[in-house]
Amino acid sequence: MKFLKQLALLLLCVSSYKFSYTQENIDSNQVLAKINAINTELNLAKHKNDTLNMARNYIFLANFYKHLGLDSEAIRNYHQAQDIYLKKDTLYVYANNKIASIHLHLKQYDKALEYSQRSISIGNLIPYQKGLASASAIIGSVYEKQGHYDKALNYQKQSLIIFETLSDSTGIALTNENIGSIYEDLEQFDLAYKYFTKAYNFETDSTTNLKINIINNLSDVNRKQKKYKQALELTQRALQLARQEHNKQQEESALKDLARTYAELQHFEKAYTYLNQQKTIQEQALKNQNMQLVSAMEVLYNVKEKEAQVAILNKQNKISETRQIAIALISIAIIIVFVVWLIHLKKRKKQEQKLLKYKQKLLQADLNIKTAQEASLKREIDIKISALTNYSLNLAHKNKLLADVSRTLNNLKTRNGDFVKTKLPNIIKDINSDLSKENEWTELMAYFSQINPNFFTTLKEQVHEELTSSEMRLCMLLRLNLSSKAIASILNITPDSVRIARYRMRKKLPITSKNDLQAYILNL
Repeated sequence: MKFLKQLALLLLCVSSYKFSYTQENIDSNQVLAKINAINTELNLAKHKNDTLNMARNYIFLANFYKHLGLDSEAIRNYHQAQDIYLKKDTLYVYANNKIASIHLHLKQYDKALEYSQRSISIGNLIPYQKGLASASAIIGSVYEKQGHYDKALNYQKQSLIIFETLSDSTGIALTNENIGSIYEDLEQFDLAYKYFTKAYNFETDSTTNLKINIINNLSDVNRKQKKYKQALELTQRALQLARQEHNKQQEESALKDLARTYAELQHFEKAYTYLNQQKTIQEQALKNQNMQLVSAMEVLYNVKEKEAQVAILNKQNKISETRQIAIALISIAIIIVFVVWLIHLKKRKKQEQKLLKYKQKLLQADLNIKTAQEASLKREIDIKISALTNYSLNLAHKNKLLADVSRTLNNLKTRNGDFVKTKLPNIIKDINSDLSKENEWTELMAYFSQINPNFFTTLKEQVHEELTSSEMRLCMLLRLNLSSKAIASILNITPDSVRIARYRMRKKLPITSKNDLQAYILNL
């Protein structure tokens, strides 16, 4: 992040040449047109032997390649500018600082220190205050990355003093932000907030990358101090500005900060939502970066090819070397794209496997629930069937008992006096009447219908003739898997009568003599 800030500052040192390139989209034709325009000016300077303009155009090329992300080409052109323009002046210090900032970005801290310290030595001799301030800021950033915070603060404060002397508001904002970042690393959040606020006040343009980054830093400090309301307001503001300016890097940073803040507030659903958005932006940025890299490499290849075509006229023996370099660059680009594609494919496959496992777990859970429900239902049905069977057997027992009593009383009728003869017929009549009551059968059949709701409907569809109520009762008792003896007791008839009833029932059903009636009823 600090590398980008230093770039913004150091670009002020270049003359009024400006680029229309943006990192959102690389137009190969426009890029080639810019490079050709710079090369035309460079060749013109070479023709005039104007070393100053040659150096300036090499720096223009270097800045442009650096903007495309081709750091090696950028460093090469900065060195070209230094080699041609040997005078140790502001141009030399500027190129040195640019090279140092690239090494800082690449985490080559020893190289970054070497070039920055060389800039300070030359800057003190010229003198060149702005170059000194930039070099001191780079050294401070290097020491911050290495964890030498005392040294880092010392150099950043030296840089701040120079920028304040020059009344350079952007430089003051950048340096204050760097100091705030150091104090944030040291967990001295009050001081960090103080310097971030100063940086915010000095950066006048509210839509720059620097301004949005400062707002994000202010929100981060508030979050670390558990001032979540202020943190959320600042982060939302940074997110709005980032989206307004199509700044994907700052948008990703803001989304990440929102996810962290909501996570600390234990609003995990919101945290997860913002984390997903941040991941989407990150993937888009990676995809764009890969596309930009390929486009930049293609542009570089085209440039090299055109340079090779020009060089053919003078040095035929360099054609092979030039082509090999171009092929190597293309191969590197293809390998990079292929590796990135493989990584993306692997991540995608891993995510799909996770999703598949999750779905399998859901299906297994659903299956377990259904199995438990079926087992519970089966237990309930078994209990009801058992109760129904017991009810039927109790009914059979009652009928048998009443029948026995009826026979006994009937026998007593002829043996005793007139009183017995008078009363016994009425008792026998009442018992026989009770044996033929329908209410118990109605209750029994209703109970049976709860367990087998579609049995009678299905049975009626199978028969050739309409069934009587007695036959319906017989089918119900057969469905309960009762023996003929038990059925005879329940129906209050003899076993022979049951056999005859079964025979009549068989005729009404579509079964042969070989088929078992009870098995057929049980399978309905």
